[in-house]
Amino acid sequence: MGLYVLLQPEEDADAGVVERAQGHPSLVISSGDARMTVQIAGREGGAEMAIRFARQLEEAAGVFAERCEALTKLAPLDFDALAATLGTTPDEVAAAVERENDKPPAVVDSVAFAETGTSAEDPR
Repeated sequence: MGLYVLLQPEEDADAGVVERAQGHPSLVISSGDARMTVQIAGREGGAEMAIRFARQLEEAAGVFAERCEALTKLAPLDFDALAATLGTTPDEVAAAVERENDKPPAVVDSVAFAETGTSAEDPR
C-alpha cells in the first residue's frame, strides 16, 4: 500500500538533521503540526539507499526552489487565475493538457539554442 503525502510549507516550516543516538541520524521535516522523519533502514544496504535518496532529495529540492523563485520573480502567484485557466477538477486539467499536447511541436534552431548556453553539448 502506498502513502501519498502533500506538504505545503507554513511559516514555521523547518528541515534539519538530528542525531538522538550516536550513529543514527534523522532528517526531520516539519510544518505546522505535521512532521516527517527519514532514517537509515535497518537492513543491509540501508545506508547506501539513504545516501542515494538524500542526494536525490537535495538535487530535487534545489530545482524546486529555483522553479518557485522563477515563478515569483515578476509577481506573486495568482492561484485563482491559474485555477480559472486550468480548471479545478482533474478531468478539466487533463483535458487542458491533452489540448496542449495536440498542438504541433515548435521548431527549434539547435545551433541558436546551443549558443544561448542552455544546452550541454555544442552542436558544431
